[in-house]
Amino acid sequence: MRFRPPLHICACAITVLLAAFSLSGQTQDQKPATATLDERQILHHLNSVITWYRKNKTQIQPVGLPTDALYQSTANKMATEVVALAFASAEKAAPLLPSEIPQGAASTSHQNLVKLLQDTTTHNAQLQTQINQLNSKIASARRRDVQALTDQRDRLQGELDLGKSMINSLTQLTRNSEQKATKKKGDSENQPNPNGFEASVAQLKSTLPEIFDPKNQPVTASTPQNINSPTGLFGALHRLYDQSVSLRQIESLQLETNQLEDFVNTLRSPLRTELRATIQQGRALSTTADNPQPGEALPSKQDFDTLAARFDQIAGVEVPLSQEVVALDESKANLEDWRNSIRRESGALLRSVLVRVGIMIAVLGFLLLISDLWKRATFRYIADNRRRRQFLVVRRFVIGFLIGLVLIFSFVTEFSALATFAGFLTAGIAVGLQTILLSVAAYFFLIGRYGIRVGDRITISGVTGDVIDVGFVRFYMLELAGTGIDLQPTGRVVAFANAVLFQPTTPMFKQVPGTHYSWHEISIGLQPAGNHKLVEETMMQIVQSVYEKYQPLLDRQQRSIEERFEVPFAPLKPKAQLQLTDTGLEAVVRYPVSLRHNVEADDEITRRLLQLISRNGELKETVAGLPKIRSAVRA
Repeated sequence: MRFRPPLHICACAITVLLAAFSLSGQTQDQKPATATLDERQILHHLNSVITWYRKNKTQIQPVGLPTDALYQSTANKMATEVVALAFASAEKAAPLLPSEIPQGAASTSHQNLVKLLQDTTTHNAQLQTQINQLNSKIASARRRDVQALTDQRDRLQGELDLGKSMINSLTQLTRNSEQKATKKKGDSENQPNPNGFEASVAQLKSTLPEIFDPKNQPVTASTPQNINSPTGLFGALHRLYDQSVSLRQIESLQLETNQLEDFVNTLRSPLRTELRATIQQGRALSTTADNPQPGEALPSKQDFDTLAARFDQIAGVEVPLSQEVVALDESKANLEDWRNSIRRESGALLRSVLVRVGIMIAVLGFLLLISDLWKRATFRYIADNRRRRQFLVVRRFVIGFLIGLVLIFSFVTEFSALATFAGFLTAGIAVGLQTILLSVAAYFFLIGRYGIRVGDRITISGVTGDVIDVGFVRFYMLELAGTGIDLQPTGRVVAFANAVLFQPTTPMFKQVPGTHYSWHEISIGLQPAGNHKLVEETMMQIVQSVYEKYQPLLDRQQRSIEERFEVPFAPLKPKAQLQLTDTGLEAVVRYPVSLRHNVEADDEITRRLLQLISRNGELKETVAGLPKIRSAVRA
């Protein structure tokens, strides 16, 4: 009987064979490639170039310099050249890339499967024949040999069952291998590049129609932005910020350009090594052809052609990359020049801003110094509180107005826009704050030559009082009330808007500055048949005697009025007259009286007149009632 391996040994052998078949493609792929380029590196290079190109076109913001258009045009031109060279190198790199599936690997695996299936089928047929033979022997064997033959048949039957399972698996694997080979054959006929590298390059190329599609080429050149020189601090600071942003963008683009150039040099390094090796091989072949050695085969023309084709392939990739490096160097030089130009302009603009700020601070300091000197001079040379307050108010307005002008001319850039805005703002304020504006305007009339000051007694809108405060919008006075000749404070403060000065129906009455007198009159009724002349002379004597006590004070006030207005006035003196009223005939004497002594003067005149009337019978018969004293000036 022939030796047969145990079942577990057969199973292990079959398993190893199947594993070898499944890994055959991988072992072929893991063989060291002769190519010097990697597909992922080239695609990464193209993606980096496209990203760099986009940033070069859109990232840098022009700052309004005349040279911006020149630098931007040069940067765009160099970026376009770099992209074109990168794609030219990538398109010629396809023959140098390793193939994912080695030639003949699929057909060899399929042949191995077919051979294994045939061997297994033949082996199963032999096992079936042996089992049939053992069944015949068992039927005619002796009792003592039946058990051994039965064990041998069962072992062969198990091996046969394993073979049948292998046939089923091998049949399915063979069918899959045939389908896969057919599909790869069709794909190879339709797509010359099985690894999809050329399709990836073409897809990336389609994202740049402005470079590779003539129909999408720009027909108009970009015009530089016309940015006027800033005239204010706001415009200068904004432009200075824009220039700093552009500087950071250029520096970022310079860094990316350096990184891209380093990556291109990394791609060129193995290519240059391969070029040197190819040149050395060519020299070696030339040396062998020129100096043949005994027993050594001479190089053929095909060897030289193969080496020349290899050299052309490598040079077709390396030369565009070297040109790309040159273009990147020019782009870096252009960016550096652009950066230096913006930096110089930024430095000059920064110095201008600092000088303008210094001048503005100096002018503001000068105005504050003038304000302080004005204040000191006012308190030193002006003793009158009213005039001092007026000068301080004028100082506040003048200094504030000048400071506002300095700030406006320092910070504002567009004066035309400011004028338009100021016009609309003024119109809105004039309509919405009409009363307040009138009050502010009236304030300057109130503090003028014929205005009012604290302590003046005025009458306005039927209210009489002493002024206690004059503000920009309102003035306040302490209300006075009484019989007309003896006014007393009521304890109330009356506030009037300054705009009341412009109302025609509410005139304001006040004493002339420097005068403190008023006119009173004393009247008494007369009998028609009495001695009227006696009554008139008596009243005149009493009033004159009282008036002489205060005449020097009143004369000085009268002269003050004449000097103030430069107009001669009639002297102050009492006047007597007879007049007819609704109640009859009256004798009236009008006389000036000091506001500080009006009560004492009126009381003395009344007492003395009553005393004379009671003593003189003729006067008593002539008068028809008691005397009356009232103010001669009525609102």
